[in-house]
Amino acid sequence: MKKESLLNRGLASLMHLFSLLLTFVLPILVYLVSKDRNKYFADHAKEGMNLHFTFFPVFLLLTLISTKWSAASVLSFALIILETIFIIIAAIYTLKGKKFSYPVIRYFKV
Repeated sequence: MKKESLLNRGLASLMHLFSLLLTFVLPILVYLVSKDRNKYFADHAKEGMNLHFTFFPVFLLLTLISTKWSAASVLSFALIILETIFIIIAAIYTLKGKKFSYPVIRYFKV
């Protein structure tokens, strides 16, 4: 496996971090643009999509349930914190050039 340049690692790391704000939209866009051009970016985008496609439906369900069950709002907040921690760890690993896989459902194989 070849070592990626610092620029590529930095851009992939930023993709992970900015996905905090843009959820699954940014990884989808990065994947669509880079799937035929750069396997490195495509793989990181797939990881981001796996994370967001696992967490987003659970978060949505907890948000809907929170109107009837107040503990669900606490759980949804905890889910956001957990997702943020995973994304920060992934950004750090990516910047160092190490492989990181989110512990989530694999919708897209990397």
